[in-house]
Amino acid sequence: MDDVAAAGIVSPAGPDQGHPRKWMILSAVSIGMFMALLDVTIVNIAIPAIISDTHTTVTHVSWVLNAYNLVLASLFLSVGRVSDRFGQKRVFLAGLVLFTLFSLLCGLAPGIGWLVASRAGQGIGGAALSTVSLAIVLGAFPKHQQGTAVGLWGALGMIAAAVGPTLGGVLVTYASWHWIFFVNIPVGIAALVFAIVVIPEHRREGAYGGLDLPGIAISATGLFLLTLALIEGSQWGWTSLRILGLFAVAVVSYPVFLWWELHTKDPMFPPKLLRIRSFTAANSAMMFIGMSMGGTFLLVVIFIVSVLGYSELDAALALTVMPVTALFIAPNVGRLTDRFGPRIFAAMGAAFFVLGLVLLAQLDGSTKLIDVLWRGIFVGAGIGFAMPTLSAAAMGSLPPQVRGVGAGALNTLRQVGFTLGVALLVAVFSHSVAANARTATEQAVAYVSGQAQIPPSVKANIIANIERNAAAAATSGGGAAASQLGKITLSTSSNAPAGSPEAEAEKKLGERIGTIYKTNIGRSFRWPFYAAALAALLAVFPALLTGRRLGEHEGHEEMSHAQRAAATAAEKT
Repeated sequence: MDDVAAAGIVSPAGPDQGHPRKWMILSAVSIGMFMALLDVTIVNIAIPAIISDTHTTVTHVSWVLNAYNLVLASLFLSVGRVSDRFGQKRVFLAGLVLFTLFSLLCGLAPGIGWLVASRAGQGIGGAALSTVSLAIVLGAFPKHQQGTAVGLWGALGMIAAAVGPTLGGVLVTYASWHWIFFVNIPVGIAALVFAIVVIPEHRREGAYGGLDLPGIAISATGLFLLTLALIEGSQWGWTSLRILGLFAVAVVSYPVFLWWELHTKDPMFPPKLLRIRSFTAANSAMMFIGMSMGGTFLLVVIFIVSVLGYSELDAALALTVMPVTALFIAPNVGRLTDRFGPRIFAAMGAAFFVLGLVLLAQLDGSTKLIDVLWRGIFVGAGIGFAMPTLSAAAMGSLPPQVRGVGAGALNTLRQVGFTLGVALLVAVFSHSVAANARTATEQAVAYVSGQAQIPPSVKANIIANIERNAAAAATSGGGAAASQLGKITLSTSSNAPAGSPEAEAEKKLGERIGTIYKTNIGRSFRWPFYAAALAALLAVFPALLTGRRLGEHEGHEEMSHAQRAAATAAEKT
């Protein structure tokens, strides 16, 4: 008996023709998904404007991002189970309403507290849209077209990632940060009307029994605390009692959750799903891909701005090469996945990630922007190959009545991996920046000390300025430190008359000191990118364990009536 049958999960037999309005269903779902994913990328560009307008701090405004991510990670699994119980269409429509309503409240926010609370509300809607949309799409398409459908569904996410930063920059520049939220309102209303008309009601016959409220509470609490610890670890201190306590409770919640799910009559997440090899392998690979992606985009932006000296908007435009590359690849890979299965393409995606990240690790202070761009193409290829194939492999191995909770599990592991990747890579980067900054300061001081033509008093002044600025930058940590260290030569001047030999010598001295810092800070990105590449490499192995064909583990549809009856009886007992 195959993996699904062994897990005791049975779906109705019958021909797989797909829904007659499947392409319209894909369009309706994609509009809502596009809105949710656009908001994820568009907000980052508006952060400086929000700080200025609300008169708040970087720490406080970071919760505009954190509140959304916390709610997403906490609710993915629960929302998936709710959709299996009460209907995917109902939950998707509720997600659209909530996301649109809280977008309006975000745009009207008079202060940072209101904005953070409204962003948390957006997270509830975003969790519903992200989780249920994939289940709806797979339910509308026959198995031989599911790879294509998931590829197109994923391509919409790539478009949102590509458009978001640029659109955010335009709205903030020519209107205000409020409009990055107001833009969701007409889109949300249109998506709601379209979805009501097009998306069919979800048949819930055969869905697992009641609503497991204790299971939902345990999983949501554990995921919330784990995500909070990863987000705040660098701010509160990784060895602080608060962080250790959060990790301890989160770790304990996992075996408690599994114990409860094994003993409750109607489990939120049937542990038997873990027996389905393709589902478990794809989820594991997705978590490692999430880890490799998590900190990579952040590090590339910091490198372009702090080391190469470009603006944040320039960095956002440069990053678009990754989602644009993925956009061209994902739909085509989806069609190939229908024909040849997800295994090879998922592994190729992880391998492209490894290659791109290893190439990014070779960047240094002498890098040109074009060097970042062509390396980013390989990372984009990794996204285009891996994301749709892993999604199709995980969801295609499940019967319809558990696809909601299956999609929730997939999104949860991706989000946890993403958050874990940010935390780990930022920690490695901060340590690397601190070490290289010390080396740069020592080299700069030694270089100034060796300039015999500079009077001792001027030398002392320049060295004091270097050490003072380096010490101030060191207290910032991470990207802020890298940015300040890149500007460290601004305070080395002794105000010599312009055009004088002293001023020219000073200019050359400042350029040399700047090169020293630029070279050393550029090296700080090497090990973080290698760490991300290692996470992507770990994704190759579970990717190779996914099915050779989509749905190859769904032989339960060809089971005899007696086999189905026996499996159903086993499930009930």
